[in-house]
Amino acid sequence: MSSRQHTPLVLVSRDRATRRLDPVSLQRGDSSRSYDEAWIRDLVFAHPESVPVQELDPSFGPLIPVCVELDTRKAGFADILFINPLGMPTLVECKLWRNPEARREVVGQILDYARVIREWTFSDLQREAARARKKQGFDLFAHVQEQARLPDLDQAAFVDNVTRNLAQGRVLLLVLGDGIREGVEAIASYIQGTTGLHFTFGLVEMQIFEVGEGQLIVQPRVLTKTLIVNRSVVALAGNDLKLVDEVEAAGPEESRILEPSEREARHKQFWVDLLTTIRLDDAEQPLANPLSQPNIFFRMPTPGMWLTCYFSQKEGGIGIFLGSDRTSAVAMAIGLQLEIDREDITNEIGLPVVWSRDGNGKVRVAASKRYPKLGDPAVREEQLQWFREAINAFVNALRPRIATSLREVATGNASTAN
Repeated sequence: MSSRQHTPLVLVSRDRATRRLDPVSLQRGDSSRSYDEAWIRDLVFAHPESVPVQELDPSFGPLIPVCVELDTRKAGFADILFINPLGMPTLVECKLWRNPEARREVVGQILDYARVIREWTFSDLQREAARARKKQGFDLFAHVQEQARLPDLDQAAFVDNVTRNLAQGRVLLLVLGDGIREGVEAIASYIQGTTGLHFTFGLVEMQIFEVGEGQLIVQPRVLTKTLIVNRSVVALAGNDLKLVDEVEAAGPEESRILEPSEREARHKQFWVDLLTTIRLDDAEQPLANPLSQPNIFFRMPTPGMWLTCYFSQKEGGIGIFLGSDRTSAVAMAIGLQLEIDREDITNEIGLPVVWSRDGNGKVRVAASKRYPKLGDPAVREEQLQWFREAINAFVNALRPRIATSLREVATGNASTAN
């Protein structure tokens, strides 16, 4: 196996003279150098743009520094906590790879952080961030709003997103090291068998080069990224089936190395931009999770119903529709009740809407817009604005009706049982 080390950098002077810059080893025991793990930590915290988050998982960007030395209480101190306007946390552990044992230990350590904070709420995260920053009354939302320069950021949605992402273990776990050696990339295998979390793991080498006169160049490089994919858990509740854990990505793997295609990266960035800028009238509507797929899903008040937003190469357009699980008797019943109010719902949505019902009786409410050049950057903002308006309209028209129908169905079932 090749060591996959950095090639030397070449420094070109104004007079076009060239000089080779070799990477500096931080493991030679040279006490004259003051940079260590704390130095790397402080550098990355001060310059989050040095973390190649776009290569790892763009849905976690932009990285907003929150604190260093976050006390997880049960698993120790995480070196750095970042978060983004979608409420998606990033935990960073900095490590100088002085011995092979450190590799397994640091991966186990950062996995422990993710397991612990899964039990947290937004209030827990804000409290521990305030303790780490030694700032009484620290307001995490206000901090993110200010750092991201998003004065219209929805506070209720942000708080809900943070709590939901923590509960699902949806976090970027990032290990930063200096001069990582051959065999370290095999640490991806250490996380095989981890269950119950949906996280992205990244291994980044921060190679350091000396320029001279005390100046340094720090070059980050992604070595490994691994995504743990959620499983769907279907529980039998009475005569109905309930989807306990939402499907987030296709494929049977529990852990796999990801190398996203250009199209997947484009989809992911589009959904991130949409979810960062959308403003819904219904503050209780959970946002979708940004995926590297041509579709995302907004959950409705009952299991087995959702709004799907999609890009379709086959249809040459974008769209949104109310979907439901045909195995859910409750979702099917609610769909039929919505169909009774189809005229009012259509008028309230205010877009050209198509109603349909398949052979199993599943009702579908859909709207779409054609684009001859689906991925044309010239129409990207127009597509974003269409989704913003369509999602808000569908949520306003459908969510309260679904919630009411769910209560009526539950009441009817209770009456029948009695």
